[in-house]
Amino acid sequence: RLTYYNTPVALQEATMSKINKNDKNRFDAILWVNNFYKEYKKDNNIKGLYLHGNFGCGKTYMVAALFNDLAREGYESTIIFWPEFIRNVFSDEFNARYEQVKNTPLLLIDDIGAEQVTSYNRDEILCPLLQHRMDEKLPTFFTSNLTLEQLEELLADTKQGVDSVKAARIIARIKQLTDTKEL
Repeated sequence: RLTYYNTPVALQEATMSKINKNDKNRFDAILWVNNFYKEYKKDNNIKGLYLHGNFGCGKTYMVAALFNDLAREGYESTIIFWPEFIRNVFSDEFNARYEQVKNTPLLLIDDIGAEQVTSYNRDEILCPLLQHRMDEKLPTFFTSNLTLEQLEELLADTKQGVDSVKAARIIARIKQLTDTKEL
């Protein structure tokens, strides 16, 4: 019930009961995840989460734990390591994977902002993916080391030049899809 693309095997063993709850700075994010776990079972058309913070603080683990616990109850989800996922855009199996990612009931786009941004992967891969998920009201999660403001700056500046409008469109979709928490 849980599909992983280019993610560590250790995430498959993550559970919400193993999330570190000793740091009070994690409280808001943990509370949000616990609430999502309860609410998703009642209404699966709810917002996902944009979770940002320092390297190695447990962002991906927290969302993987949520997805794993929901998978044990029959809910389907997908976790993709974004930099590697878009690096394979021209592989033979990409189209099938992309369709699966677009339509999975729950999606985690892990480590957005760590990729090499091109206008193609921003405008032809990410934007349609987010638009589809927004239109279909599919909960979408993101982890990043960047705030939304920093991600917008990164997405604006590609090898092809600076395009602030297209970057702003992506951020608007992320905001529509998610609540934002810092870990």
